Amino acid sequence: MTVNLNFGSIDPAIDQAFEEAMFLLGREMTKAISDNIWQWPNPPSPRNIVDTGRLRGSQQLTFPTPGTALFAWPVDYALFVHEGYTMKNGATFPGRPWTQVALQDFDVSRTMSQLLQQNLP
Repeated sequence: MTVNLNFGSIDPAIDQAFEEAMFLLGREMTKAISDNIWQWPNPPSPRNIVDTGRLRGSQQLTFPTPGTALFAWPVDYALFVHEGYTMKNGATFPGRPWTQVALQDFDVSRTMSQLLQQNLP
């Protein structure tokens, strides 16, 4: 009697599910940047929450090593928008931590599980 177990299809399925889940998480991060949840300190807002769309459109997702995702927003003001800032005149602009919102609202584990089930033969 023999038992043959072949796990050869599991690693590629996990990698594929991970990448798909990260693309979906990235979509949630992009939506969170301009979501109607961010408040200005003194309503009404002096401007639209998205001025040009450059920040939202700049999101990059890379996979430097298997099982690792790197999200980046390579515009010079991304950190200021995310964390908030104070102008020289004392005016403050609260942060919009869109990454935290997306990570709180998006269930990575559940998504990975569903995608993995779909990707396994």
